[in-house]
Amino acid sequence: MVKLDTLGRRSRFERSPTGKRMRLTPRDQEILSWLYRYRYLRHDHLIRIFDPKSPKRFAERLGDLFHETGFINRPLLQAPLFDARATPMMYEISNKGAAYLEALELLPHRAVTFSRRPRDSFNPQMLHTIMIIESLLEAELATRSELDQRFVPVDEILARAPEATRKARNPLALPVRIDGRKTQLIPDALYGIEYQINGESRYRFHALECERTSPTYRSGTATSSTRKKQAAYAAAIQAQAFKACWGIPNLEVKIIGHD
Repeated sequence: MVKLDTLGRRSRFERSPTGKRMRLTPRDQEILSWLYRYRYLRHDHLIRIFDPKSPKRFAERLGDLFHETGFINRPLLQAPLFDARATPMMYEISNKGAAYLEALELLPHRAVTFSRRPRDSFNPQMLHTIMIIESLLEAELATRSELDQRFVPVDEILARAPEATRKARNPLALPVRIDGRKTQLIPDALYGIEYQINGESRYRFHALECERTSPTYRSGTATSSTRKKQAAYAAAIQAQAFKACWGIPNLEVKIIGHD
């Protein structure tokens, strides 16, 4: 039996299939692919990516992928903050959806390393996670309007990294020595931009750090921590630790949200 809310609509966060027969299209597969790559994408993110001719029908299709196929989820963690009039719905690919892509050999390179986790694994703090996703998505979408540029996701970078890095518990951990002490940096994300120059490929790689700071809880300690992180990256770049760790020729640090 289909579960309806007080306005006669299907539940937003609980699947209510009607038995509608669905044939998945290449665009449906592409939606699943983007969700696999980023794990979480809001409705407005997907609108930017696909620029559908009919946003209403696109929203209905997302609803069908949630209710009828079970290939995408509407994460419950957004429910307490969800306002139907003001908050875009957030989606993620389900295990069933990922298995569907895998069976078709359509799993793409991930843009974030937290895009596929076991159910009982640590869930990143959501506002920070979305900040990372939006920063990466902005970088990727910017390359789509440039004929000579291509976004290079983290999985593609790590696929070419040294074997020790690929087998490491956290391949993003970058060893660095500061004041004679060994430590490590773990960026929020790692990505690259490929540029075509005179028919040849050139690359710039970026370690992304997202700092959620506001006057409400900004402190001298937080500022100091960011400065220490910047100093650590400077030491790692000077020592060219990124070459041995990730096998990339250069690295720039991009800090988002810090004054």
